[in-house]
Amino acid sequence: MPMAELTPAVAESILVAWLFALGACVGSFLNVVVYRLPAGKSLVFPGSHCPACAHPIRWHDNVPILSWLFLRGRCRDCAAQISLRYPAVEAITAALFVLVGVVEVVLSPLGIGQSAGIVTYHLLLLCTLLAGALIEYDGHRLPVRLFLPALVAGWLAPMVWPFLHPVSAWEGLNGPVAGFVDGPAGLGLGMLLGGALWWLPGTGRSRGLLLGPATVGLFLGWLAALVLTLAAAVFWWPTSAIRRLSSGPRTIPLIAWLALCALGWILAWGWLVSR
Repeated sequence: MPMAELTPAVAESILVAWLFALGACVGSFLNVVVYRLPAGKSLVFPGSHCPACAHPIRWHDNVPILSWLFLRGRCRDCAAQISLRYPAVEAITAALFVLVGVVEVVLSPLGIGQSAGIVTYHLLLLCTLLAGALIEYDGHRLPVRLFLPALVAGWLAPMVWPFLHPVSAWEGLNGPVAGFVDGPAGLGLGMLLGGALWWLPGTGRSRGLLLGPATVGLFLGWLAALVLTLAAAVFWWPTSAIRRLSSGPRTIPLIAWLALCALGWILAWGWLVSR
């Protein structure tokens, strides 16, 4: 069927399928990042291999989600069990891509160019927060270089494409000037809020306390940094303090709550801007 003859329903179905497949592939890469980056290993070499027997994974055994199901969660060569978390991360990332893509492309009144730019911008933030949350949940020190691509893109992209920040930090600012001011304003407030959380008793003073709010502020603005950091702290700090006093199971880090709050903000930003 020629592209011009595609009905809106068919075109949307193709978009959803493509977003799901792309998100699953990105989720597979995030698994590599979460495993290798804290250990100081290369993200490229060696290629994907079984951590138990070190045998290279065949290309047809490296299809996100499906390969784990077909192999019943075990290595083809040594039968070592493969953690359920691998396909879970792939599925969660795929769902993120579909959810954000549908809301910000299919349901958006903006043109396809602007919508695609906003989706890419927001997914970079969410994937960075997700990887950071998994690393901290595993008990590793959060590598600063995980956030470097997001920090660079979050700083420079709005200067070139101001529509990435639909609400200016100060009324009257617009264009590249607004893009230059909005990000640093959010970054600065996020760092201040993270610094305040850093000194709370029972927090563990992880890097995520600073990098999470700062990155959210850089991408979404100072108001989002304020609202989302406070909202995430309401869920995180009591459970973190209780866990440290009782030596209970691992607590969900602040950056994970921040990722959930940021997702809610991203999905609602169109409604918020209209008001």
